[in-house]
Amino acid sequence: MTMKSTLIVPMTLLAALAAGVAVVHDRLGTESLVDDAVPTQTASAAAAEPAAPPPVSLPSVSTPAPASQEASRAEDAAPAQTASIGTAGPAAPTPVRVQPFSAAPPGTPGIEPPPRMTASQEASLNAWMIKTYLRCWNQAAQPGHANRYVARVRLKFKPDGSLQEPPKLVNPPSDPAQKPQAKSVLQAVRMCDPLPMPAQYRSFYEQWKTKTILFDPQVAAR
Repeated sequence: MTMKSTLIVPMTLLAALAAGVAVVHDRLGTESLVDDAVPTQTASAAAAEPAAPPPVSLPSVSTPAPASQEASRAEDAAPAQTASIGTAGPAAPTPVRVQPFSAAPPGTPGIEPPPRMTASQEASLNAWMIKTYLRCWNQAAQPGHANRYVARVRLKFKPDGSLQEPPKLVNPPSDPAQKPQAKSVLQAVRMCDPLPMPAQYRSFYEQWKTKTILFDPQVAAR
């Protein structure tokens, strides 16, 4: 009994020692693993850190130029602006629509019709003109068997009473014996040119600027 107890105690001690050695080995192995893992973690942590932001360049603040420099810059820019304006084509003119002219109706204020002679004034003017021309007329001798010839002469006057164009014989004679009479009528008109128009008729020029005068030998003989 004592022999067995003596043998059992050493075996127990050996087992305890072996267990202690194993525990110590395990601890040493664990510490070495921890030491190996720390640098790796540090390296990975260093790799995971964000990169530093690039430096931001601030715009340079320029000192305001003096007023003289600003004026010179404006003068240098002015010719370029003028040239661009000069090269631009002129704007197309806006078409203007011309309204047709319409005569003002009678009685429109501001437009007065020219004065007109009364019937008696016009008859008096015609008689005066015939009498004046007959005084300038030297009748040509006609044969006794010739028919009566009353020449009609159309006249166009200027405002001063002078002829605007040569007189025109409206009814030239077909009988050769009457041609000297027609010629003498035209000579009488030229002799009375310009016609001394009386003052009371000058304002009625629109009514006497064209006239037809009758040269009747019987009237001239009175």
